[in-house]
Amino acid sequence: MTTVPALQLAPFYCPVAPAVHPLAEVFDRATIEWVRRFGLYENESQRARLEHVGAGRLAALTSPFGTQEATQISSDSLMWLFAFDDAHCDEGRLGRRPGELGRVLTRLLRILEAPETPLSPGSPYFCFEAALRDLRLRVGRVATAAQIVRWTDAMRMYFLCQVWEAANRVEGVTPELDDYALLRIHNGAMKVSVMLLDIADGYEVPPADLERPEVRALTEATCLLVGWDNDILSYRKEHVRDGDNQNLLDVLAHAAGKPVPGMVSEAMFLRDQVMVLFDRLGAQVCATASPGLRRYVTSLGHWIRANLEWGTTCERYLNPEDPAYLPTTWAAAPMAGSDAPVDLPAISWWWRQLQG
Repeated sequence: MTTVPALQLAPFYCPVAPAVHPLAEVFDRATIEWVRRFGLYENESQRARLEHVGAGRLAALTSPFGTQEATQISSDSLMWLFAFDDAHCDEGRLGRRPGELGRVLTRLLRILEAPETPLSPGSPYFCFEAALRDLRLRVGRVATAAQIVRWTDAMRMYFLCQVWEAANRVEGVTPELDDYALLRIHNGAMKVSVMLLDIADGYEVPPADLERPEVRALTEATCLLVGWDNDILSYRKEHVRDGDNQNLLDVLAHAAGKPVPGMVSEAMFLRDQVMVLFDRLGAQVCATASPGLRRYVTSLGHWIRANLEWGTTCERYLNPEDPAYLPTTWAAAPMAGSDAPVDLPAISWWWRQLQG
């Protein structure tokens, strides 16, 4: 087993109040049965690990007011992403084969574009193909055409960034921070999950609202913040199993030429900068927003808080085989100076959406 230093993590700052759907346990049990039905695991150890992930609880935290049918889809979608990531991407056999990964992902994307496409029972990825088609058909029953397109487009970017990440592993590349910020917006499949938020709650955000620059900034900031928070929370888990330097802490350490433990404070400062921006820009947008847009921005906040509530307690990151020590309290305020913008070309435009 790889020796990974225990990181001293300070409490996270998140001004969003927690909320949870009352059917959290129902969602989790149904998702476990769904995983078993499609066989999204290669062995009993992997099955047991997936069944303790708590995807149903995470879906209940992200969509506390969602409909039962659509929130169950969100839970199953999260589990598909966790299972595929572990089996074939970060820790799997395709994680260092970008060409083969690209071919597999293109076939999977085709299922979302055209669920009528016949599957290949002999494919080594058949269980994931069948489960993804099940998700696509169920989304089609509860979503509008525009929502399905948005969800599919988000999955396309997630797949594309998986290939980029696999290429980095093969070439031994630790990305620059600006590249990594762009990569992290998409490679954690956060936008895939975000595009299910209004579907889960049974309404549709008007496309014109989603395309407003300040709303796009909020969407991307949510994706990056959750990704960076996961990088910090999951560092030990990722490196015990398969360290590959595709993590915020590794990126910062590589750039500074310092050990990872010394970069935790800088990583926490960066995430606080994005958290403060989200809080300010979200309040600005909500002040004049339509009810649907206000609901969407509120749901983005639920995702940020949900990820921290789930990530600091779930076995996926606690890793009972080699426990991490995660914070159990919350910071009352962001780090001093974190109201300043992040000076990275890929994301600095977010701060220019602030008025005054």
